[in-house]
Amino acid sequence: MKLFRGGQTAGAVPATAVAGPDHGPVIVMVKGTEDSRDAVEWAAAEAAARHSELRIVHAFHWARVLDPFGNATVDPRVREAAEKVAEDAERRARRIASGLRIRTVVFPGKPAVALAHEAERGGRQSLLVVGHHHRSGRSSIRRLSRRTPNSVAVIGLNSPYAPGSSAGRVVVGVDGNGGPQPVLGFAFRAARRRGTGLTIVHATCRDRRSDIEETVRVWQMAYPEVDVRWSVTTGPADSAILAESAAAALTVIGSTTHRWLRRLLYGSTACTVQRLARGPVVVVGAEAL
Repeated sequence: MKLFRGGQTAGAVPATAVAGPDHGPVIVMVKGTEDSRDAVEWAAAEAAARHSELRIVHAFHWARVLDPFGNATVDPRVREAAEKVAEDAERRARRIASGLRIRTVVFPGKPAVALAHEAERGGRQSLLVVGHHHRSGRSSIRRLSRRTPNSVAVIGLNSPYAPGSSAGRVVVGVDGNGGPQPVLGFAFRAARRRGTGLTIVHATCRDRRSDIEETVRVWQMAYPEVDVRWSVTTGPADSAILAESAAAALTVIGSTTHRWLRRLLYGSTACTVQRLARGPVVVVGAEAL
């Protein structure tokens, strides 16, 4: 599995956003399932490319039992089993990058709470990584997004679809509703680390495209080695992003900027892409930069 090869104007792009690397820890949730194994391997490669720490988190629930005197207590074997899951994940991560700095965390509680707790400790540059579970993943990712402003990577490495026109590239979705800076910055840095190109999917009204193009030119000056392509659409953004992202190295999107009522009635691009994409997806949070 090959993981790595190595509405504001441009004047509003902060210098720290252009120059600042993704230096926070990569925090991955493991459950001992196949989607967790994919997530661990992707997180290890990402942490190695960033030269940052990998934190492996496993959440568990204490099993209540009765001691010989009839008093309620907990079964210590539950924690031992949880530590075994974390240790297995660490061994898998070291097969990807043997020299990686790794810390394991075994947390008694819910997975979303465990990840949010570690994100708070890791700071706003932390990247949270979870496996794509087709049945329960959407609701758990929404719960996590409510608890933390950090960026969240949803990993499903095996795609059943034929490669799209951006196979092997990083795909980023932007629109004219403002706030593309963190999304574009994350996408440009991800493309540079992978030694690949960047496809920008722009769902646009014609009068807003010039603003985005000017912003992109600033990022291109910061990362001239990244080949940039455009895919402009006036149709639904989620369909255009999904079409481009088949077999992409990574798909990068921002959290929704729509009003709560519209999100309730129609859903969001972020939720749709998370649910239907079969490759790695990063939803860039408000605290990404």
